[in-house]
Amino acid sequence: MARPRSITDDEIKEAARDVFVEHGPSAPVKLVAEKLGVSHAALFGRAGSKERLMLDALSPGQPRAVEWLAEPPPPLGVERRLVEVLVDLMEFFQRIVPNLVVLKAAGRSMNDLPGGDGPPPPVALRNALASWLEAAVSAETLEPVHCAAVAEGLLGAMESRCFNAYLGGAAFAPGEDAAFVRDLVHGLLLREGARS
Repeated sequence: MARPRSITDDEIKEAARDVFVEHGPSAPVKLVAEKLGVSHAALFGRAGSKERLMLDALSPGQPRAVEWLAEPPPPLGVERRLVEVLVDLMEFFQRIVPNLVVLKAAGRSMNDLPGGDGPPPPVALRNALASWLEAAVSAETLEPVHCAAVAEGLLGAMESRCFNAYLGGAAFAPGEDAAFVRDLVHGLLLREGARS
């Protein structure tokens, strides 16, 4: 008898995420097992239950930008750094928007995910971005703005773009994401005489 294939927890999570995003929360665990090339029983032995498997797979993790937002804004190049942060967050949102749709369809929320005891990631990211923008305004590297509203506008527009792309592909969210982010930053933050 052949020895069962050895798979990592990350491989299990990725395969389960792919299956649940494609087929929804009612997808049979058998599809995940087939994708991994393991038996249904072996997968349950590792995952414990279908619900645990789904919640672990849909847990968003942390974007790199969380660390960047914890650093003070640079004295020069605030716009460039902000665009880097937002491009990273756009990649994060592209990944978690489908997860949120599946969770909602399952009657669950982000608070049900492992480590979901704090504010949901989109809320925590808005708060972190607003604080970072406030620091840039205080350091006079950014013109005065209503930081909480700008953070909400930036991230809300990005989340909306990711949701549209998830639903309808490139036709619903045309153009390059980085160009979209640059235009968004320029439109919401930069005015005549603003420092960059």
